[in-house]
Amino acid sequence: MFFSLHERIDRALSWIENVAAIIAGCAALITMVLVTFDAVLRHLFSSPLTFQHHLTQYYLLVMVTMLALSWGYRTGGAIQIQLLIDRLPAAVVGPLVRIGLLASAGYIAAMTWRSYIEFLDAWEKGKLIMGVIDWPVAWSWVWIPLGCGLLALRLLLDATAPRLRAIGSSH
Repeated sequence: MFFSLHERIDRALSWIENVAAIIAGCAALITMVLVTFDAVLRHLFSSPLTFQHHLTQYYLLVMVTMLALSWGYRTGGAIQIQLLIDRLPAAVVGPLVRIGLLASAGYIAAMTWRSYIEFLDAWEKGKLIMGVIDWPVAWSWVWIPLGCGLLALRLLLDATAPRLRAIGSSH
């Protein structure tokens, strides 16, 4: 029962992580195109894209980083320091890794909550980054609780998995 429930949650979360990673990849592609186009316009025609810097810095790069977090962890983009784990008895390693995953999930969940509060504050107050274009701050912050929330769920799911997977390996 638990195993099939865990598998269904894992499949659903993996699907959401894949969609988020695709969105992050699209944001990376748009960033590359905009920066290249801006450089060409700036150097060949002395007419840069005035919006490119703020759009890429405050929106697109935040999307790239935050939306790919959980997918990156799930597909093996995590580092685990093996120095202590290799010296411990096998019976201790599993529970220790699970405790570490739970602690990490709790910390990331706290970051999720705090960034959600910041997003709400920016949204409710209509905060702006003023310049040639007034950029709404909330749309920069929205990606942080989404990405951290997905990572917190993935860490919690891995900590409670029937079989513990090696961190840094693809799921």
